[in-house]
Amino acid sequence: MGYFPLYLVFLGFSTVTLAATLEVGTARSFIRIEDALSKARQGDVISVYPGDYQKTALLVKTPNLHLKAAAGKVTLDGTGFNYSGKGAIPRAIIQFEASASDSTLEGFVLVNASNESFNGAGVRINQANNITIRNCVIQKNEMGIMSNGSVKGNTATNQLIEGCLISDNGTQKQAGYNHNLYLGGTSVMIRKCEVARSVTGHNIKSRAHITRVEDCYVHDSANREFDLVDGAGNTDVPASDAFLVANKIVKSPSCSGNRSVIHFGKDGDARHDGTLYLMRNQIVSPYVSPVVDVSDGNGVHFHDNTIDGANLTLYNMRGPNAKASGSGNTFPAKFTSALLPCAEQHGLSKEAK
Repeated sequence: MGYFPLYLVFLGFSTVTLAATLEVGTARSFIRIEDALSKARQGDVISVYPGDYQKTALLVKTPNLHLKAAAGKVTLDGTGFNYSGKGAIPRAIIQFEASASDSTLEGFVLVNASNESFNGAGVRINQANNITIRNCVIQKNEMGIMSNGSVKGNTATNQLIEGCLISDNGTQKQAGYNHNLYLGGTSVMIRKCEVARSVTGHNIKSRAHITRVEDCYVHDSANREFDLVDGAGNTDVPASDAFLVANKIVKSPSCSGNRSVIHFGKDGDARHDGTLYLMRNQIVSPYVSPVVDVSDGNGVHFHDNTIDGANLTLYNMRGPNAKASGSGNTFPAKFTSALLPCAEQHGLSKEAK
């Protein structure tokens, strides 16, 4: 009886080709990542070795593709390239199109992306599902990570951003409109990341239906640390919730913009039909401005948080249906309580540390 080649599996009259590893670097199969990408098929790994990767622009359309740094961190530098989004040009150093679902990006340093719209990003997720960005450094781009999608289309689901340093992204050329993360779509998880020092905007801005941020260090934003706001077709769906769990969140003592820590609600015309859940966070702010500003939605639930700072205002409920509740929280001995109606009934009483 004969044998079959290892790279083929015969199933009746069909064949399945096993995934390949395409190596990029000096003396490798490919010099440019773009050339490897043009040959890659579903399930392949593009393994990138250290080298000179200037003006890299990757528009990923292949599903289940895995871009990985082969040794240490590999830098992709966008200096001098216009990430315009025109034709086959991405709006980011690496952009995942809808057809690129189930892909991963791991181990890269992505820096200096820009374009004429002032939103050149390190990474963009354009309606793709199940995209994982892991162990990357994303710095000094006009936008760190951007994503978009919709609940109705079931797109941009299960975005996972894990173990990344995302910092110092933004530009003064359109101040306040560029952020370390600017996210949309159905669902996103940010886990074990450091997000810091947005240049002019927010550290984390999200219009996604569900946003979860867990075990992260978020600090020193030029504006809010979190801006969790409306997106038509995403947050006007019931249960458009945000979960901040076990994070350390620290305001800069020299914040140049909005001094509230977390905004949940809306900055546009759509509803935000959801609740903000704060659980086991450590939050530090030196300002009187509200720790949580709720402009729409069902309100905020505080559970087992430690909140510290001088003369704090805990929350401002501007949304017509917004309520506060909670239990097990620890606050400083003094904070402003003018905006704390019925605080004693909701487990939000003052508790000196």
